[in-house]
Amino acid sequence: MTAFEDLRQFIARVEEVSKDEVERINGVNPDKELGAIYAINGQGPNPKLFLFDEIRGYPKGYRVATNVMGSKIRGRLVNGIPLDLEGPLLEEFQRKRLEEQKPIPAALVSDSPILQNVMEGSDVDVTKFPSPVWHELDAGPYIGTASACLQLDPYEGWVNIGNYRSQVFDRNLIGLHHAHGHHGQVIRDHYFEQGQDAPVVIVLGGEPSLLACSGYNANWGISELEIAGWIRGEPVKVIKGKYGIPIPAGSEIVLEGRIMHPDHEPMRVEGQFGEGEGHYGYATPAPVVRVDTVYWRNEPIIMGQPPVRFLGAGFAGVNHLAMKAAKDAGFHDIRGIAGVGPFTVISVHQMYAGHAKRVADWFMSGIHNRPPRYLVLVDEDVDPTNAREVFWAISSRSNPQDSVHIYRNNWISPTSPRTTPDQNDAPLEHGLTMGCCLIDATMPFAWKDKFAPVNDVSPKFRKEMIEKWGEYLDLEPKQGNRESARVAGSGVTM
Repeated sequence: MTAFEDLRQFIARVEEVSKDEVERINGVNPDKELGAIYAINGQGPNPKLFLFDEIRGYPKGYRVATNVMGSKIRGRLVNGIPLDLEGPLLEEFQRKRLEEQKPIPAALVSDSPILQNVMEGSDVDVTKFPSPVWHELDAGPYIGTASACLQLDPYEGWVNIGNYRSQVFDRNLIGLHHAHGHHGQVIRDHYFEQGQDAPVVIVLGGEPSLLACSGYNANWGISELEIAGWIRGEPVKVIKGKYGIPIPAGSEIVLEGRIMHPDHEPMRVEGQFGEGEGHYGYATPAPVVRVDTVYWRNEPIIMGQPPVRFLGAGFAGVNHLAMKAAKDAGFHDIRGIAGVGPFTVISVHQMYAGHAKRVADWFMSGIHNRPPRYLVLVDEDVDPTNAREVFWAISSRSNPQDSVHIYRNNWISPTSPRTTPDQNDAPLEHGLTMGCCLIDATMPFAWKDKFAPVNDVSPKFRKEMIEKWGEYLDLEPKQGNRESARVAGSGVTM
């Protein structure tokens, strides 16, 4: 694959592939107007990458790029996926690529365009750069909504990359919304427990692999900088930072500073802010970042990607990251993990009593990510990507009195709108928990062989009839979905 040196080169490549992917818009108001245009575009059937310039109140050339990875073409270019692959071949490519993942260490370089402009100390003023009020009820402007935030663990010396939003409070004070349980919060608190401020590098317009890697949920101790190198196919070039945290050389704008210990700088109330679950989150006190240095190249581009209700098409297909996590954890005979409506669905080929529940207990522990609000277990004959099949399994194979399990006090996102008023009044640092639900729609293992047969054409006979009489048959919805899911999940079957 071809690695992109920076966001500009990526945008140019996208335009080479298709002129319909990028739209330039000038003269918008950053106070709600820019965010509304971004949201309406993102909720449409073919969301474009919008590149905003001449933003009201800011110099020409100080740009904001939104929805950078939000299309099939753009997402595949970032992640090195061939544009012409579809169906089982695409699923197999993604599965194999994850299985063969080999992190690539960053490469130190001596110079970077990011050094074209530097502000330090008392000269720092982040309000120089476009900071939209993205949603109508947001508490204020947010400069960081698609940031790559780099932190160095003080005990083990590895670099984490997370995507944490940043509200602008003052010329050199911004927020950094560390959701509890994420590696960034733990690293920050490793400094705090020693009475120290926590250094941080915030990339506001990075080469897209930096943002992509922040969603990979790498295990503790694995540097996402090296995961970004794997995504790119070559090392991420970095320059030395003041606090020992490497600064990606292909960045557009970088904020370097310290997350202030609450004993050294009072916490500020962060939010409210429009959240990914389709509601506004609650305002909570949180530590602030004191920005010591700003680096930016000429005519910089900030990347913006705040959450909006119904943004994009939603997750579709097998969740290969979750599949890899399950395999790495030692689980076998998982046919697929996917999302259907509000449910996360796991298809399991049960090999012993308690097998499926054991998989569910692992998933609900939040090892791969936060546990889902609703998890559904289905048998191997059910395609976890097919809503019709999943709902059929729930309605025909579950018994609510013994198939529904409630997990209490689970790790959740503080952005959930379902937290109680008392929870919302507590500082973000106290953390939040909530219940989660498992619906076991598998056939009971003890009498699985006696379960009523499925009233459908068997797969083997179906194939024979399609081959013989296919010219007369209306094959919509496509019959290949189930086979595709099985191919994709085969890497976890032992």
